[in-house]
Amino acid sequence: MQMKQSWHLPENQHHFTRRRPTMEKNNFLIYNDIVYTLYQCKSYEALRDEFLPRLRLLIPFTYASIISVNPENRTEIVPTPVCFPDYFYEAELLYIDHMSEDHLLWINNVRESQLVRESDLVNDDVRLNSSLYQHCYQKFHVYDSLQYSMICSGEFSGILTLFRTKIDGDFTDDDMFFFRSLGKHINVTYEQILYPEKEKGHTALANRIPALAKGYDLTPRETEILSLIFSFANNDEIAATLGISENTIQKHLQNIFRKTGTSSKWDLLRLS
Repeated sequence: MQMKQSWHLPENQHHFTRRRPTMEKNNFLIYNDIVYTLYQCKSYEALRDEFLPRLRLLIPFTYASIISVNPENRTEIVPTPVCFPDYFYEAELLYIDHMSEDHLLWINNVRESQLVRESDLVNDDVRLNSSLYQHCYQKFHVYDSLQYSMICSGEFSGILTLFRTKIDGDFTDDDMFFFRSLGKHINVTYEQILYPEKEKGHTALANRIPALAKGYDLTPRETEILSLIFSFANNDEIAATLGISENTIQKHLQNIFRKTGTSSKWDLLRLS
């Protein structure tokens, strides 16, 4: 009698392979906490004390600084940088005095936010032997930096820089991905701090969202998506913020359009 052949999957082999998510669960939770914290920040001190320590959980760094332009005169640099930890203030004061020597000064002239990794643009010998480095950063053993140009109302408004020492190594592509995905939220928060008179408009909008959600019977997830649309987030940014796929976003959008009697994001913005 012929025996039936028994088939077994090789050890450790699964029936299917799950697609690796863009963000690991832990990073996603940290990311959400960072975004929430950002929108609570109403001052430079809050950025230093609340935002930057949380950012370091997602993107490890040794030092961080925010150097701003004067919103009343954009040719002037505010002479009091925001630094984390506080003792890095010494380095950035020296930088402001010598910033004309910076090979990345071009980033100050952009009209759209840019994120640059210094080690991508300038080799180690040039960076570590420059007079700017020796005057400002050698004492602090700085090795690499990520520099993000903050844009408010279409104008360059400041630089948020993260620094690492050589022991910490270069910033990674993942670090840049997370930083870039936070950029829009950083710009919005920074504009509210620079121009507090605009905060009233943002507050009115924030108060409008719960009323719209209740009036149109939106689910909590639909309400989150509506809030991000009102912040002019695109689908990629919504996906990164909420940790959901493009297909899921489209399904929620169709439900939102149906409930609100609209057919596009522009129609939704008119509701605000």
